[in-house]
Formats: sequence, C-alpha cells, structure tokens
Amino acid sequence: MNNLIKTKKSLGQHFLNSNWVLSYILNSAEINPKDIVVEIGPGRGKLTKELSKLAGSVKCVELDQELLSYLNTTFPENSNVEIIYGDARTIDISSLVYSNEYKLVANLPYYAAMPIIMRFVESHNSPKSIVVMVQDEVARNLTALPGKLSIPAVILQNFGVVTYVKRIPPSAFKPSPKIFSAIIKIELFDSPAIDNENQQMFFNLIKKGFASKRKKLYNNITKSFDIEKTVFQNILTKYNIDKDSRAETLTFDNWKNLYLSMKTNGYHSNV
Repeated sequence: MNNLIKTKKSLGQHFLNSNWVLSYILNSAEINPKDIVVEIGPGRGKLTKELSKLAGSVKCVELDQELLSYLNTTFPENSNVEIIYGDARTIDISSLVYSNEYKLVANLPYYAAMPIIMRFVESHNSPKSIVVMVQDEVARNLTALPGKLSIPAVILQNFGVVTYVKRIPPSAFKPSPKIFSAIIKIELFDSPAIDNENQQMFFNLIKKGFASKRKKLYNNITKSFDIEKTVFQNILTKYNIDKDSRAETLTFDNWKNLYLSMKTNGYHSNV
C-alpha cells in the first residue's frame, strides 16, 4: 500500500526515505515523552512513526486526502498519533494546540516552507522550537551572517535563534528532488524581541531598508521615512553604524536599536 501511493507534484511531495536523516531530525528536536509534537505534511509516516515512539502526542496536519486515509489506517485512533486534515498555511493553530508547550517538526514542501514557518512563529501560541527540512538555499539564507542577511533572516531573529543543522542530498528522498535540502532549527524566545504591537512598524522599517540593494541604508531610510537626515545620521552615529552601510550588513540588534530610536523621534513612512 505504501509504495502504491503516488507523489503529487502539485503538493511538492518528496517523501523522506533515509534513516540517517531521521536521526538528525530527531536528535535536533530533542523529543521527550512529555512533548506534544506538531508534524506538517507527514507523507507516508516515516518520520511520524519515529516521533510517536518518543513523544507523548503527535498531531499531524496533512492536505492530501489519499495520504490522510493511509495514515488513519497506519495510526489507529488508540495510538498517540492524531491525523488532521488541513493546510498548514491557513489552519487555525489554536485548534491543534492550546498553548505554546509543543514542538514543530516537519519535512516541509519547498513552495510552502516560509509561509508555514512564519505562520507558526507569529502565532500567539507559537511552538517552543521548530526543526524542519527546507530547500538548502532557503536554509542558508535564513542562517546567514551580517553581510549576507535578508529580510526573512532578520525578521526570524525577532522570534528566536536560527541554526543550520545539516545539508541533505536529493538521494534521501523518493522521488529525489533536483536540489539539496537542509535541516534548520529555530529555538523560539519566550516572547519576541519586538512585541506584537510594534512588529508591523518594525518589519516595515526592515523592508524599506532593503528596498533597493544598490542603495545604501541611509538613502533607503531617509527616502522612505519622514525623518530629518541629520536626525537619522545622529542615530547611526550613536550605534556605531557607518553611514555607507548597506542593509544586509546590519545585525538584528542594529535594526532593533534603529527602530526604537526612530520611534522615539516620531518617524513615519512616506511610502
């Protein structure tokens, strides 16, 4: 039955088929018998089976109706695995878990990886940690150091510490994708560095700072915000940020300090 289930390209399905990769995922997730684990896209249940041996409860969200039927047969109602039909990009997270005392573990479809990650980290009941497989290029982008930072990388650092765990070859999946994957781990803070009330404005500042890669941070910000150039220059000087810096070179703390200082000076976006 397992091998008779065909993968669906429309859902970006590549089923994990490697035990050594499973070990990396499980070791990184640090599952214990008291844990509630949410798994997105369990596929044929290879990871699910191992999670069920370690966790107190495993809640799987699956969008494929055919796989849903197969998983319900594989993991009966009296097991510690619950199979839930839904799209992780839109599902009501509070219907899955009632607090943030859970862990998210998954082999995510490439096309939906970032929307799913951001949906969970921004949720009011976000997980304690996230261990997921994503496209290798995305993983490197999210874990880049200052000098190569991107908007998603900076924004994720508002919620937790992001670590690159392991590069995974195409041969670890069936069917094999054309590109490498990677495991990343996000250890979430008890509360975001910038609270919910201020996040929209904070993220807007970051996006405006990255608006034109060819332009320096100073030019992007003073063009996009109603702030006097001398005021912004003084803020840069206060935090030892060079006027000629580009957005990708700033640390998260640089962005946080810029935002808080500009807020104090009553800035608002012109664009």
